Amino acid sequence: MQNALPRIPLGRPKTLDRDHIIKVAMESYWRDGPTAVSVNEICRRAGVSKPGLYREFGNEDGLRSTVVQTYEMVVLSQLYQIFEGDQPFDDALAALTDFVLQDRQKMDLPLGCLLQKMRGCRKELGPKTNDVIDATSIGTHSRLKDWVERAKHNGQLSEDISTETAAIYIDAQVSSAIMMQETGASKTQISEFLNIAFKGLK
Repeated sequence: MQNALPRIPLGRPKTLDRDHIIKVAMESYWRDGPTAVSVNEICRRAGVSKPGLYREFGNEDGLRSTVVQTYEMVVLSQLYQIFEGDQPFDDALAALTDFVLQDRQKMDLPLGCLLQKMRGCRKELGPKTNDVIDATSIGTHSRLKDWVERAKHNGQLSEDISTETAAIYIDAQVSSAIMMQETGASKTQISEFLNIAFKGLK
């Protein structure tokens, strides 16, 4: 019986920097819009070949879905820390305001919310990306509701406000404030807006 031939790996050795591609794609989608930047442009900005990118992520849908997952881990996780932290409700609202008012320019981050932008053009995105968008949105909303429930339990939020309504209300106000920042509103205006909005919870 002949000896089996050694398996020869197909393709070139893997030298692609996955994290770098995700960072470039996330910033591109975030800054320019999820559907405004082609895969070819992502490859150019990241300095990788299109076949190499596809080997790593499968296709454009795979890249976008990975970007949303990374955005949750890097950005939304900061919100989760506020929602899940053991601090009075008013202090958490203040921390939420501080989060929205961060100086994006100094942090070298785009304006707006990438998840919101993804949701806004979901009909143009693939099924895998939409599944991740849904899972991320549901997870964020669930954390919001848990936070509201704890505030009620601790007597820091009126029981007259339903948990679902309060969670939707907070999400809407934060989303509006982030949009205000993107359209050039000043920190003072956004801070006043959130202060008035959050008073509606008391």
